[in-house]
Amino acid sequence: AGVTEIVFATAMEYATGFFTGIMFGTLVGLPGFLFRPMDPAVRQSLSVEMKNRFVRMNSRSMSWAKNFGSISAAFGGFGVAVKVLRNGEEDVWNQIFSSAAAGAFFARKEGPRAMLQGAILYGGLIYLVSGGVGKNRQLQEYTERPVTTF
Repeated sequence: AGVTEIVFATAMEYATGFFTGIMFGTLVGLPGFLFRPMDPAVRQSLSVEMKNRFVRMNSRSMSWAKNFGSISAAFGGFGVAVKVLRNGEEDVWNQIFSSAAAGAFFARKEGPRAMLQGAILYGGLIYLVSGGVGKNRQLQEYTERPVTTF
């Protein structure tokens, strides 16, 4: 069940990031599609101009989608992988380890030293943001109490 869970979660995270990237890319490209002035030096019909604008906007959206998908898949996949490797235990260390793995993954093309630096940076940042592991933090719990009548 561990490998299946990791593969399924990574694929779902990629799909979610991909569609989010498409939406953001389209949203960012929409003003250029609508308000970009036509070039008077290039004589073409309105339909050809709109088609070219649409293709340009969608190519940028696909670039955003691939980037968002890969980032989302890395963080989500490593998060589930760390949880599986730690036998289902969920605590702050899962976030730290998975972020460190994602940092190393993002720096994989620059070599081992950059991977180590990325792991330390990403894992260390999550460690600092989470307030350190040694602190005793009390989580607030919501308890429902009956309404008292007078």
